[in-house]
Amino acid sequence: MQPLLALRNMPPQLTVFALLEQPAALCHQLVAAVTAATPEFAMTDWAEQPVKPLRTLTELWREAIAGYPPPSEWPQLHDRARLARVPIFMYHDILPEKEVFFDVTPEELRADFEYLREQGATPITLEQLVAHLQTGAPLPDKPVLLTFDDGYGGHYEHVYPLLKEFDYPAVFSIYVDKMSLTGGRSSVTWEQLRKMAADPLVTIASHSISHPDDLRTMSDEELQAEVVESKEILETELGIPIRYFTYPVGRNDARVQRWVTAAGYRAALAMDDNDEHFAGESPSLLALGRFGQSRLETITNDAWGGPPAPRLDGGFDFTSTIRKEEHEVDGTRIILITGGRPETIHADSRYQVPEIIEGTGATAAVDGAFFSLKYLDSNVLIGPALSEAGRNFVPGNTSENPLLQGRPLVLIASDRARFVPFDHTLHNTRDGIVTALPEATDAFVGAAFLVRQGLPQPPESFGDLFDFDAARHRAFWGINTAGQPVIGVSTNPVGSVKLGEVLFKLGFRDAVMLDSGASTSLAYEGESLVGYTPRPVPHVVALYPPDPRETAELVEYQESPARRGSQAGDF
Repeated sequence: MQPLLALRNMPPQLTVFALLEQPAALCHQLVAAVTAATPEFAMTDWAEQPVKPLRTLTELWREAIAGYPPPSEWPQLHDRARLARVPIFMYHDILPEKEVFFDVTPEELRADFEYLREQGATPITLEQLVAHLQTGAPLPDKPVLLTFDDGYGGHYEHVYPLLKEFDYPAVFSIYVDKMSLTGGRSSVTWEQLRKMAADPLVTIASHSISHPDDLRTMSDEELQAEVVESKEILETELGIPIRYFTYPVGRNDARVQRWVTAAGYRAALAMDDNDEHFAGESPSLLALGRFGQSRLETITNDAWGGPPAPRLDGGFDFTSTIRKEEHEVDGTRIILITGGRPETIHADSRYQVPEIIEGTGATAAVDGAFFSLKYLDSNVLIGPALSEAGRNFVPGNTSENPLLQGRPLVLIASDRARFVPFDHTLHNTRDGIVTALPEATDAFVGAAFLVRQGLPQPPESFGDLFDFDAARHRAFWGINTAGQPVIGVSTNPVGSVKLGEVLFKLGFRDAVMLDSGASTSLAYEGESLVGYTPRPVPHVVALYPPDPRETAELVEYQESPARRGSQAGDF
């Protein structure tokens, strides 16, 4: 393992907050991790010649965090975090027999946890969420936060054992007076709470002293007790810092938030039955919105941890699982399919995209290169094309090629992709293609760069491309900052410049516009994802599962209805 990889694999508690509060302990963990992973940093080096390894460690740490955006000013949320969709689910009592509609039985809670596991959701800690909201750093796949309010006895009896069984973290919001209540519903005891608080899966938040109906109506003296003193009592009893507050009944205003700030809390959980939203849609860290637990099955599949962090080496990842995501950024609705291995298919005629990938093993595809409209069944592309695992090269029309000068030439190999300006004097032969990427198996000319080397492209970069900034449905493909292939479409009309800005915000490192307008089409798992019948096309960019296909499947595919075996003699 390389030193940099060791840094990437440090435990999640190595956040900026933790580093500030426990620098000695965390630096020891960091040193131990790097030392264990890299023999050249023997412990004797640290003892005898500390300057050199410390300097190297500093450089590694700087490199490890270089790809992350600077944090927002507290308590504001980072712009990238506002793109993510992280639901915070709110539970109350867990007991065998319900007494009110929002009670949950232990069996129902287990079913919820099993559902999260089946859907590939990742319960996270509140500390992870707050760090994400301040920095925009991505969270794991389908992140969710579980919260349990009020300190009921069922939290220890039923919830805590399930958290340990599923290895799920959660937040328990405790109001102090409940610990001494003798009538009504059961309460967790101080002894039970201490045991829970010592578990890394558990975060304890203050929920006030007395759980008043509305903190906004209270005097400053009363708020001092409910907000500040409740924190002090919990910290004294549990022996841990209390960093988070949960508003009783969710009610708060600017004055209440000032008390939360004065008490030293990092964030506060709110609730509003009439305005449930994802954490990134909250006004600030001082009022994080939540969903009632009844929304878990309808919301979880929409969870998204945000744009991926940049690969520090600028490399590629063609081994990740293929996934579909839907986003709305600045009024532009986008569908993205991310992951897997990209390849192109040059069919023998024009078809709907789902027809082209039928029987090929591809999970998804988007319409690809521009093509001639001279004949209804034409598969003649505008510009040269390499496909069929590098076996089929079709040159572009020599009279048209000069018009493509400078447009993006897309080059794909088994483990990487390249985007270079098309040179009609060089790239219209197979030999010319491989000079740009020797391992290339696929190549074609796109319409324009939307994002190039991490920057959205300005209007002047589109040159004389016809109607480039007209509002149209658009198709695109590219590589995100994690090095993964991405294909997608806009589902409402948008200009090219704005689309580039949107894709940049969604984490694209490079993005190329494909044939768009009436041709815009995207297929996933055999189904079209656009709400109209697009123009049939002869070429697609497809995503295949990361495991290589067997040779027998390739042979079988060549007999499929939309064969990709287009030879120069077919035209």
